[in-house]
Amino acid sequence: MTRYLTMTVVLLGSFACAQSLQNKHERARDRQDLRQDRRQLTDDRLDAARAASLLRDYDAAAAMNDVVRLGGLDAAFNQHLAREISESKFESAQARQEIREDKRELRSDKRELRQDLARGRRPGVVLDDARDQNRDQRNLADDRADATKERLSRARLIDLQGQLGGLAGRFDGAAIAQKRGLYAEVLSAAFTEVARDQQERREDQRELREDRGERREDRRVLPR
Repeated sequence: MTRYLTMTVVLLGSFACAQSLQNKHERARDRQDLRQDRRQLTDDRLDAARAASLLRDYDAAAAMNDVVRLGGLDAAFNQHLAREISESKFESAQARQEIREDKRELRSDKRELRQDLARGRRPGVVLDDARDQNRDQRNLADDRADATKERLSRARLIDLQGQLGGLAGRFDGAAIAQKRGLYAEVLSAAFTEVARDQQERREDQRELREDRGERREDRRVLPR
C-alpha cells in the first residue's frame, strides 16, 4: 500500500512538473505572438500608406502625361511589390511554425485528457481539459485558414508582378490604365493585410485570455 501511494505521489508530481512547463511555454508563446502582432501591424500599416501615396502620385503623373515621372513610379511600385512578396514568404513560414505549435499543444491536450480519464479525475476537471482540447482544435483550424490566405495572397502578388512586367516600358493610354488598375489591386491587398493583422491580434488576445484561464484551472487541480 505504501509503495502504491509513493508511486502515485511520484506520478502526480511528474504530471504537475510537465504541466507547469507546458504552461510556461504557452505563456511565452502568447507574449511572443502579441509582440509579433504589434510589429507586423505597424509595418503593414506603413506599407499600405506607402502604396496609397504611390498611387496618388501615379494618378497625378498620368493626368499630366509625365512619362519620366511615370517611369520612376513604375520602378517604385515594383520595389514595393517585391518587398510585399518577400514579407509574405516570411509570414507564411511563421504561419507554418504556428501550426506546428498548435499541433504540439493539441497532442498535449489529448494526453492530458487521457490521463484524466485513466486516473478517474473529477468530472469538472475532465470537462475543463476537454474544453481546452476543443479550444486548441479551433486555434489550429484558424491558423490553417490564415496560412491558406497568406499563400493565396502571395500567389496573387506574384501574378500581379508578372502582369506588370509585361507592361514595363509602355506609356500609351491603354498600358497606363492597365497598370493603374494593377497598382490599385496592390493597394487593396495592402489594406487586406492590415485587416488580417487586426484579426490575428484579436485571436491572439483571445488565446492569451483562454490560456490564463487554463492555468488558473490547472493550479486548482494540480498537487501542491
